[in-house]
Amino acid sequence: MNMNDRITLQRPGPGAGKLRAQDAWESIATVWANVLFPSGVEVVRAGAEVSIVKCSIRIRRRTDIDTAARVLFKGKAYDVESALPDGRDSHFMFLVCKAVT
Repeated sequence: MNMNDRITLQRPGPGAGKLRAQDAWESIATVWANVLFPSGVEVVRAGAEVSIVKCSIRIRRRTDIDTAARVLFKGKAYDVESALPDGRDSHFMFLVCKAVT
């Protein structure tokens, strides 16, 4: 699996609240990754059509990433829904992420 995508890992900063304003995030690191987009869905929420894009991101294992984190990739922010170990190689992990636009 090629690690040829560049992503930035972020965590909520001191000003982060439920609305999670753009400037309330602190960058943790910029790392190489493999980003896969297996699905995308369009739904209607509160009378407006929204797109939900899910992706799986493989990175080198880290201990500072959990579901409070997010990923920036090609100008879009993706919330981390889960951080899972790679069952085949303990040096790597998978981030299951979601973007809602």
